[in-house]
Amino acid sequence: MGWVRANGCGARLGAGTLGLLLAGCAAHKPLPLHPGEEAIAGPEDLEVEWTGVGAFFLRHGDISVLTDPYWSHYPVLRAGFGTVPPDPVQIDPWVSGLDEVRAVLVGHGHYDHISDLPYIAPQLHPDAVVLASQTVAHTFAPLDLPVPIHPVNAQRGDHEQPGEWIGIADGRARVLPLRSGHPNQWLFFHLWTKRLSADRHRPPRRVGHFQEGETLAFLVDFLAEDGAIRHRVYVQTSSTGLPAGAVPPGVLDERPVDVALMAMDVANYAADGQPTVLDQLGAPLVVFCHWEDFFRSKEKPPREIVKVDLHRLRKALVDTEQVTYIFPAWGARFVINGR
Repeated sequence: MGWVRANGCGARLGAGTLGLLLAGCAAHKPLPLHPGEEAIAGPEDLEVEWTGVGAFFLRHGDISVLTDPYWSHYPVLRAGFGTVPPDPVQIDPWVSGLDEVRAVLVGHGHYDHISDLPYIAPQLHPDAVVLASQTVAHTFAPLDLPVPIHPVNAQRGDHEQPGEWIGIADGRARVLPLRSGHPNQWLFFHLWTKRLSADRHRPPRRVGHFQEGETLAFLVDFLAEDGAIRHRVYVQTSSTGLPAGAVPPGVLDERPVDVALMAMDVANYAADGQPTVLDQLGAPLVVFCHWEDFFRSKEKPPREIVKVDLHRLRKALVDTEQVTYIFPAWGARFVINGR
């Protein structure tokens, strides 16, 4: 496996046929310089861009998938006691090509995963759909968004149930929702856990208006014209450890995962020597998200949130010939070569 960072950085990651290109910065992971190289996605390649917290853009050809839309960082006191509306000044520099987004995947209903959806919804592709829990649909019901929210609670799979694939982009991609879990925010504190059973009467404005609902992970396949899987991506933006996020039996026999986009909770479990879904996935590239202090302005470099010790994790999660672990900086971009 090889990968190159644009704007002058690159490194070899081991043997294999999968090529990776990285643009942007990998936090706390210095790389040697390769001047003049750029990460440009070809028509068969998959581009993965991380823009903060759980927000990833997955781009293949003219199809894009977006996860957990949130860019409006507010200080902790504002988040705790004020309102948290979408902030165009903070959102606009981090989003582009929204008109190609065919699906928005929402891991759960907390504000730091969905609060910017109302702002970007009118800019999405006309055929876009939001795949989320029933709680997310109830949360945004008063806003009558221009993009439908499709609750997937009944379609999600787990380590025992197969689940149901959902076709997107006229059948050129598909998504399998999976049962996941949400850990305590800190110590024994676990807040805003409700599963809503009815629509809200007013639009959500405060953190407490965004209830968790069911937590989900996703398997995303980008398909060739003949239906073959061109790229497979696993997305889990929060986790309580196994069996949360496990892929149904037999699914990975069809095609392994190219890249796993994982919540920092999984990094903590792996560093403690606990089994994780990474053992099942066997992905050659693991990119951790939601590790940064999102109460901090993006005008400053990212730093760890309270539950993350990057120094400890980098010592415990050592790259091998089979897998590379990355804690990316905002704007990190990867291009995975088509097979």
